[in-house]
Amino acid sequence: MSIEVYKTLISNLPVRQQSFTTKRTTWKKAENQIGWLNKLNDKLFGDKKTLAISRQDIFETTDLRELIIKTIYWGYTRGMRGNHFVNILKQIDLLQDTFTKLKYKAKPTSDDFTELTQTFKNISGLGLSTYSKLLYFLQLTFNENPCLILDQRLISVFATKTYSEFNSIRGIKISNAEKKYLDFLRLTNEVSKKLGTNGENIEQFLFIFGKSLKPTLTNKKISSTWDGNCPESLLNGKTVRMRLNLHDFFESEETGLQICVIPGVQAVILNFRGKGKFRATPSYADEIERGEILSPQNTDKPPFNNPTVAFGDGEEIKNYIATIK
Repeated sequence: MSIEVYKTLISNLPVRQQSFTTKRTTWKKAENQIGWLNKLNDKLFGDKKTLAISRQDIFETTDLRELIIKTIYWGYTRGMRGNHFVNILKQIDLLQDTFTKLKYKAKPTSDDFTELTQTFKNISGLGLSTYSKLLYFLQLTFNENPCLILDQRLISVFATKTYSEFNSIRGIKISNAEKKYLDFLRLTNEVSKKLGTNGENIEQFLFIFGKSLKPTLTNKKISSTWDGNCPESLLNGKTVRMRLNLHDFFESEETGLQICVIPGVQAVILNFRGKGKFRATPSYADEIERGEILSPQNTDKPPFNNPTVAFGDGEEIKNYIATIK
């Protein structure tokens, strides 16, 4: 389905007020090993045993070292695994120098991100889940796309293939997330502009609701003849154009659904999705009058429908599309 269904909810999320609470005792072990942390915690916790930190609190923090600590406390309220936190703090100067350099760079690019990842490989325990939080709170960008948090929770959402806008990174996992991070930023920035909201709103929506919403089934009917638009999107009440790709199939710009056309006769819905590799010069299916009969793929060879069969009704089309991965 399209994330656009939840446009109103996404736009009205209280992102900057999202707050988490941590206990000072959680960080005592690190205080015993990192001298300056005890003094900083005295400042942050005061005489209280717990500390509540919101996103806005971190954004308003001007001291870089304090921002790093607050970010970790916000993101890991029960502490980090093993000695990750202490290992990171032992390299605090390298961390600060790296971020300061990026802060003063006019327009960081993919090359700058690659350099950053190589630098961070020298800091044991500092993975994408952690440093993407820091990049976000420092309001950095790469290729002019605002940095956002990408952690295991969001990765697991993309793996469900629930939201069509993120289909191109549906194969993302922990092992390749770093390589796909910039794609994630680009996609989210594009979607945020389309929805008229901010990328952080989309990130928070996916974190909170990404795996816990089930869309209401639509009663939208599909005609058994093709009008040039994406049948799958029509099921969700949307009109999405289909564009000619490099394999001479028409592919949905939203879902990747592909149709092989026998002009004036059949429009065969293929049982595998496209990869967004379109012809350089756009050519859309709805630019000419259509009316081909929608049919399922039942053979691996062109024209992909032999013997010739067609869908009986819209329900058959819907059930068939639901099987396409």
